Amino acid sequence: MHWIHFNEWCARHSTRGQIRQTEGVQAAWSHTKLIINNLTTPQGPVADQADLKARAEAAVADAASYKLPWMFGIPEPWLPISLDEVNTVLSGISLHHMMYMTVMECTGPLTEPWRPLPADVTVKRIDSRALGFDALNLNSRAYGMPVEVTEDVLDAKAYFTDPEKDFGFVVYNQDGVPVSTATAIDFGAWMYIAAVATDVEHRQKGYAEVAIRAALAAAPRKPTALDASRMGEPLYAQMGYQRRFKWNFWNYSAGA
Repeated sequence: MHWIHFNEWCARHSTRGQIRQTEGVQAAWSHTKLIINNLTTPQGPVADQADLKARAEAAVADAASYKLPWMFGIPEPWLPISLDEVNTVLSGISLHHMMYMTVMECTGPLTEPWRPLPADVTVKRIDSRALGFDALNLNSRAYGMPVEVTEDVLDAKAYFTDPEKDFGFVVYNQDGVPVSTATAIDFGAWMYIAAVATDVEHRQKGYAEVAIRAALAAAPRKPTALDASRMGEPLYAQMGYQRRFKWNFWNYSAGA
């Protein structure tokens, strides 16, 4: 499960990170204000509604003392019941559906671009805090998060601290504005594409594809995988990625 490996990666590199296991769940947390990197998941397939409730309650109990945003995530192959049934169970313990991501994989080379990619750009590999800020702030802004989240993640060193294994790039337009970013992480058998984001005012122009191709060009040649948002799926499909299954994520919101 690439998404779990990604959060374990971030937790191991974060100066505050933890990987905890208790009562049928695992928490791979970077312990920052960035919710996507505080992930708790079941330790394998869920048996039934009662098992789901027990594991979700264990996740909530484990998270209670940390006072950080976090997600409870389950891949669809681990669920024996419908999403509606899952939502009914989880809403009873203040876990509310947040989003889904689609696991996509490409075992061979990417397909050729279907349109000319922007050439009037500067592409920089992330090797400083300033470049890391540009990359992570693109992600924060894309999801409506304040700059404080970016600074907190940089302070924890969860990203861009392992130059032999992570290959992060930022794309700047002709005016020097950071417009897109992507990172490839070497998981051994696979390269994982993470932290893809494009500024809202510069989408649909090919910048994200430039960033992804730059990251993969710098990385070892291996099969690649990613977890795609609904917005990103069409681009990745055009690049040669095949859809596998969905992850669903819930966030904890007491009293909501």
